[in-house]
Amino acid sequence: MANKIGNLGIAVAVLTLVAMCVRLALEMFEYMPCGCANVLTCEEDPKCVPLSFGERRLWNEVLNTVIIAITVIVVAIPEGLPLAVTISLSFSSAKMRKMNNLVRKLASSETMGGATHICSDKTGTLTLNKMTVMSYMTMENAHVSQESVGNTLAKACKASTQEVGVNYSTVWDLLAEGVLWNSSARIEKNNGANKLITDEYVLNGNVTEMGLIKFFTGAIGFEACISERQRLTADNTLCVISFSSSRKRASIVVRNLDKEGTDEEVRFYCKGAPDMLFDYTSRAIA
Repeated sequence: MANKIGNLGIAVAVLTLVAMCVRLALEMFEYMPCGCANVLTCEEDPKCVPLSFGERRLWNEVLNTVIIAITVIVVAIPEGLPLAVTISLSFSSAKMRKMNNLVRKLASSETMGGATHICSDKTGTLTLNKMTVMSYMTMENAHVSQESVGNTLAKACKASTQEVGVNYSTVWDLLAEGVLWNSSARIEKNNGANKLITDEYVLNGNVTEMGLIKFFTGAIGFEACISERQRLTADNTLCVISFSSSRKRASIVVRNLDKEGTDEEVRFYCKGAPDMLFDYTSRAIA
């Protein structure tokens, strides 16, 4: 494309040079009045100096003709490069769209067109953008789900948890508070925006945290999960530290209350990458 635009600029420059040389020749051999600039409406200039090989005006006109032709080439080639790039990218993006590869920015088509392999592991790029808890480990026992949906696993987890001596009745209560309180995902009423979802409640927010909350809703239902989250009021929330890529963990500090609402102690719930949390762990429930 750039070569074609360059060739077109050279051709226009040559035609311009030939046309101006022909005009000078017609004027020099007196086929045109002296000083005529327009062949169609030609009038002689009374101050015009006739063209001849001994006059400076002839060589000045020839020099101007050559300069104009060179200017056309100099302007056409560099100015044609952005046009060539835009046209070629537009053509390539249209061709990629026929292959079901949508390019929203023209500059991206150059990168996509030069790629031989595309690797992606982001949830939702090549999947349904849904996550489900398929296994868990508690009290030194690992439980793996054999179901495609983790409701059975969640109910088994609630039924098998044991009592622990940390002011909680069961490990299930400890897990439920740690996940439901320290979560940015939300349980909301279904407003019918998505006609494919007929449930009364829907989950919104971080996909990973939605999968964890779904694990608990499979065992105790949406209403119980909402009640558990509402049990932690704003007055009892002392500090919230959001997840960040540098810390690789999120934390919340709460004023812990028992089932009767008695003020007991301050608790710190933390979630994140195991390699980050294990460095700060001194004991575990076993």
